[in-house]
Formats: sequence, structure tokens, C-alpha cells
Amino acid sequence: MIPFINIFLRFIFLNCFLLVAMHSLIIAKESNENDSDNESLIKKTTELVDDTHQLLSEQVSSASDIVDSFFGEERMGGDYNKSKIKLNFTTTFDEEGKSTSTTGLSTSLILPRTQKKLNLIVEDAKKNFESDDLSDTGSGQKQNNATTDAGTESTFSAGLQYKIFDSKIWTIDTKTGVIFSEPDFDPYARLRFRRSFYLENDWESRFTQLFRWSPLRNWEESSGLVFDKTINKQLLFRIKNGISWREKTGLFSLGHGYSLYHQLASNKALEYFSNISGIHEPKIYTTGYNLGVAYRQMVYNNWIFFEIISPLIVWSRAKQDENFKQTNSIIVKLDFVFGG
Repeated sequence: MIPFINIFLRFIFLNCFLLVAMHSLIIAKESNENDSDNESLIKKTTELVDDTHQLLSEQVSSASDIVDSFFGEERMGGDYNKSKIKLNFTTTFDEEGKSTSTTGLSTSLILPRTQKKLNLIVEDAKKNFESDDLSDTGSGQKQNNATTDAGTESTFSAGLQYKIFDSKIWTIDTKTGVIFSEPDFDPYARLRFRRSFYLENDWESRFTQLFRWSPLRNWEESSGLVFDKTINKQLLFRIKNGISWREKTGLFSLGHGYSLYHQLASNKALEYFSNISGIHEPKIYTTGYNLGVAYRQMVYNNWIFFEIISPLIVWSRAKQDENFKQTNSIIVKLDFVFGG
């Protein structure tokens, strides 16, 4: 079931991309016949790529309009649409040079007639219980994800997110939906609270509390506390702490990490990171460490991004009485963002 969904989604995306590209080529050809100016090949190619991206982004917005009109009236002016489709291709190279590749797809359709309170979200199931202040002490590919179950299947989930309250310092929202986990469908409900604090000496703190329930995973709880320190216009220092509990296993998982973000230019940045993860079984012990550097660059016009994590060094163990095993790897990632 799940492989079929993955193949189907990729097929739809590739077909949309090819159709729009063909449409752009036809427009470019007709324009060249009527235009006596000899534009350069690079400029033509750039315009073709921009037109393709614009048309795909417009299709994302149109999808949001369709869903909005189904639940309410047509949009009455105003650019409230922040809907996005994100597609990424990730390749991981191990010490022996072997590679594994994955494809990720996430969709967020914000319904403007609900005053940006109701969003339709389709994403990887692993991200369903995570938030930017909890399990991830940075990018998902380079972390030990201490506050989530390491055995979570890489499947899709779909749900409706509703913002109960949203201000500068408080956010309260819910999400209900279904996780498509072969061979079962796992409906879930989630409640999240977030509170921001502005501290002295340019420190900012965010506390997040999350509760989640589903028939297969039962009750889950997760808490996160983040501290941000702006050093200057180019440097940001971040400390992340997370702890989660699962009723099904009765275990607590913990995470703690540091990141230093270095903005090299408007289109490129570095992240230096280090993290530690642990578990309570029956007493707290460390399950893993990681250390690495990530380089991320905007390749083209704020919608194509390239990222490489090298080196990425991980020390991990499954049981307390085991020795840590070191693994070295390199991760290469290409992101495409449509809409927004």
C-alpha cells in the first residue's frame, strides 16, 4: 500500500512538472517567433525554469482555493495564501561509499476563509509527532531524534491543523488525521501549547508541550525547551532540550543539543551542531552522540536549495552495557519548494 502511494505521488509530481515544462516551451517558442530580439540561451533557460516554477506554485494556490470553496465561500481578495509543496531528494553515503536514497514530500494547504486557522497537512509520518522545538535539535537527517520512537515507519500522514490561539508569545493548536501505516490506518489527535519568553542579554526561550493519542500508539507526551542567543547579524547560538514519554512502552526519551548558525551570505549558511540522546530503561543512560557540520545554499530564486552534511559522526548503542559504535557518513540533499 505505502510503496504504491509513494510511486503514485512521484508519478503525479513528475507528470505535472513535464506538462508545465512543455507548456512553457510552447510559450517560449511562440514568443521567439514573434520577437526579433536574439536573447541568450542562458536567459531563455532561466525564464523557462521561472515560468515552470510559477505555474506549479499557482497550481498549489489553486488547490487551496478549491478546498476553501468546499468548506466556505470563495476568497474575497487579500493574499493570505501560504500553501506550499516541498519535495526533497536525500542521499546518504556511508564509510564504504555505499549510498541510500530517499524521497520526501510534504504539503501544506492553508484555508484563508478560516482566517488562517485551518490547515490541511500531508507529511512524513515521522514528522507527525515532532515539532521544531522538540525531537529535532536541528535538521531531521542529522539528528538522533531522541524524543521520538526510532522504529517509526517512514509512511505518510494526513491531517487538519486548527489554530485555537496564536499571538506573539502564545500558540495553541490541534491536529487530527490519519497515519497510513501498512497494513493499518492509525487515526490520531494532537494538542500543542507553545509559549515564548524574551530574556535578558538578547536571549529568547520557547517552551512547547504536546499531547498525542492514537489507537496503535496510545498516549504520548513531549516537552521541549529552546534557548536562542543572537550573537550578531551573522551568528545565532541555539540550545535545545526535549523529553518525551510513551504509554505503550512506559519509557522516557531525552535529547539535548547545541547548534551555531553562521550566515555566510544572503543565500548560504553553515550550521555546526552536536547532540546527545538518552533513554530511561529503567534508569537514564546515554544512547547516542553526534557531531557535524551542515552547509546549505539557495541554488535558485528562493525555491531550489542544496544542502550537504559533512562530516557527520555518530556514536550509538542499543543497550547500556554495550560499547558505543562510531559511524561516519555524508548526507546530500536537494529541496524544491513550490508556493508560499
